[in-house]
Amino acid sequence: MPDDKNQSLRISADKQEIDLKQGVVIYSGDVKLIQGTLEITAQKIHVRKDKDQEEESFTAEGSPAHYQQQPEAGKPIIHAEAGTIHYNVKTEQLVLDKNVSIEQNGSVTKAGHVDYDIKSQTAKFSGTGRVETVIPAKPEKKE
Repeated sequence: MPDDKNQSLRISADKQEIDLKQGVVIYSGDVKLIQGTLEITAQKIHVRKDKDQEEESFTAEGSPAHYQQQPEAGKPIIHAEAGTIHYNVKTEQLVLDKNVSIEQNGSVTKAGHVDYDIKSQTAKFSGTGRVETVIPAKPEKKE
């Protein structure tokens, strides 16, 4: 949702390591990040902060890491998974890498790499293999 970035950010994990000098916080062990409708779950999440100490980017790693978010009111939730998920808060860019799978409204697209612009809701799929999309058939209406 467009308002997600204005919501409070909550992160829970089994462990947390902080390097204030480098502006890095590492959460590990069953990590869950929630901000509005945005949810990222992973085995490890690195949070990098800029010099103003505002959250700048998140890198989630997992087998796989999971992402979900509702793009707009009334639109279906986007579910994605990948080995690595990188999210830049300021630019609203999402980069998914390694065995990417994205599902929305029953359609599933798989690729090796995806660049997704959350603001414009545009995506570029690529990778070493082919990109595959499955769109489910619509059931016939019986009268």
